[in-house]
Amino acid sequence: MIVIINERDFINELNDFLNEEERKSLNIEQDENNNYLINDKHQADYFIKLSKQCEEEIEQIQQYIKEEKERLIHHLEQFELKEIEKIKNRQQYYTRALEDFTRRELEGTSKKSIKLPNGTLAIKKQQPHYEYSDEQFIEWAESYFPELIKITVPEPKKTIDKKELKKRSFIDDGMLFIDGFEVQGVSVEERDDKFEVK
Repeated sequence: MIVIINERDFINELNDFLNEEERKSLNIEQDENNNYLINDKHQADYFIKLSKQCEEEIEQIQQYIKEEKERLIHHLEQFELKEIEKIKNRQQYYTRALEDFTRRELEGTSKKSIKLPNGTLAIKKQQPHYEYSDEQFIEWAESYFPELIKITVPEPKKTIDKKELKKRSFIDDGMLFIDGFEVQGVSVEERDDKFEVK
């Protein structure tokens, strides 16, 4: 029969054997409470060695536990992501059905929401998304609409007066116009109304 010996167990048994043999050779005594009595420097050095071995064992256990925690955390995180993904997919299925119902129910009416006991279904208008090329816009605005350029303080710097620009302009096919002039350095993405469950 083949006996498989765990390397760690073997090392521990070997250390225990060597420590016991060394303890015997040093004639270390014990008092009536089985506490060791240290009587010389050789014996003291022996116990220093034992104390450091204890520290090494503690470090080994801590390292082992740390590695096991990391391994388990990784598995738990993977499980969490997998389970949440399943639930999100199920929720998206419900949301699509609710959105379809809401758009059909509100079509042809001025209403924007449907209030129900468990929540409110709403169609929310989204603001357009603006993309700016500051340098291009400022160069254009200096010639046509300099009032749309702000100077920052304390360090003077030319910037776009975005609030005033949006107030004075209108959108047509992703482009911005002021008084018939196409605004340069700004592109606009009009976004569809957004469905929400509150």
